[in-house]
Amino acid sequence: MKKLLITSVTVLIFIFGCSKKESIPGVVGKPLHLANIIESPEDTAGCKFKWSFTSKPSESNMDVLSFQPNSRSFSLYFVPDIEGEYTLQCSIIESSGNIKSEKFFICEVIEDTAQTEETTETEITHPMKIEDTLTPTVKEPVVRTIPKAIYPTKRPIPIRSRRPKVIRGKNIPKIPGKYTIQISSWKSYEGAERAIAKLSSLGLDAYIQKAHFDETGETWYRIRTGTFNSCKEAKITMNTLKKKLPREQPWVDNMREDQQ
Repeated sequence: MKKLLITSVTVLIFIFGCSKKESIPGVVGKPLHLANIIESPEDTAGCKFKWSFTSKPSESNMDVLSFQPNSRSFSLYFVPDIEGEYTLQCSIIESSGNIKSEKFFICEVIEDTAQTEETTETEITHPMKIEDTLTPTVKEPVVRTIPKAIYPTKRPIPIRSRRPKVIRGKNIPKIPGKYTIQISSWKSYEGAERAIAKLSSLGLDAYIQKAHFDETGETWYRIRTGTFNSCKEAKITMNTLKKKLPREQPWVDNMREDQQ
């Protein structure tokens, strides 16, 4: 069993070690499989794994519940819902609770536009003549047989059924060129108030923003912090914030206008 584990680790190092800085291609609606990069066999003994999205397309519904089998597996997959760039982070956590290492995966997801069209044609049969038959004394009537011509036919192009995409939050206006960091989200305002009170000891300038989703009829209360002029600047602050809040899953989003 131990020999099999070491062999598996070696294969994973070879597969992922050479391409960890390159983007991973994916297709909307199809599973995208990922596995952590193992630097030593000790990383699999007594350690835990924690996956999260550090960035994603603003209209994507992906979150930690999208990981299969779960966000704490060594290897997993998720099914992207829209095209764009997804950045994922996998942290290796020691038994003491300290973060041993962090790896980032950049996934470039595109739409599946492949379509097939099959047509079947049969050869056209042209009319054939039968020559007149003559006898020395009686002229027989001319008989001509004209078979029906068979023209090319096409099979109907199969219609590919695709589950309609539900993009939540389209009704919440964005503030162009401005970004923020979302820490958590709550179904009740009271729950959000209790959570933001716990963050006050960290000196964060956090605020609560109401978000109503027309697609599902739900209302959530988001805890957010910071205003940034670029997504890159927001990601740098988010990575620092993750070390202070190891139990949260912060991610970068556009600034949104307040809803009444």
